Amino acid sequence: MAEMGIQFGTGSQFGTLTGWAAQSPTITVAEQRANALGEAGDEVAFKLYDKRTDVSQEFVASNAATAPTVPANIGDLLGGNIVTGISISTSATDFVKMTLTGHNHDANAHAALRKVAHGISLSKAFGAIDFLGGTAGAAATVESSTCDISCQHEDIQTEDGAHAAGQNYDARIQVTVTWHGVPTTPAASGWSVTSVETKPNPQGFLQTTVTAEKALTLPAPSGNAT
Repeated sequence: MAEMGIQFGTGSQFGTLTGWAAQSPTITVAEQRANALGEAGDEVAFKLYDKRTDVSQEFVASNAATAPTVPANIGDLLGGNIVTGISISTSATDFVKMTLTGHNHDANAHAALRKVAHGISLSKAFGAIDFLGGTAGAAATVESSTCDISCQHEDIQTEDGAHAAGQNYDARIQVTVTWHGVPTTPAASGWSVTSVETKPNPQGFLQTTVTAEKALTLPAPSGNAT
């Protein structure tokens, strides 16, 4: 008997991405289930509806000398999935990582929905990045950071429970940057700094963690009344 032809390795679930190596994705195909109970409280009928595929996949920078490219828009259709989450993590001792989250439906699949450019780019493939554009000063250096770009998403069903339409809304960026030391300026203008936490350590170096966010403006929905 010949070997089974089972897939070895992986590929991108979000199309071609520049400078990234795809890691193992999580692909979940699910349907909603409605049921009816009879006179004795037992199920007498059921119906599956709104078949949907959710995808989450991590990527790692694939070239130490060249910064990878972050997908430009949140809410975009990439590889057949509407991207509702772009999460980036950096560390002073590791390659940059990115996780994309998205979904689509079997019935009336999403095509072009509202999307917006987030403006986040990477300056390098290895090491920690200050996404907030702060000023380090003479006694601070970035230890690690996370950047979460997201939008909310609403779906509705047809009269028979199938997916009818969906739309993106409430797009925003949330960033946390951890420093060794205290930066002169925690963030550039345009960010809402919600927290600056400083922690001296008797067995280590002082740390400062800055948390900030900003909203992104999506284009107006087509067909809205004025």
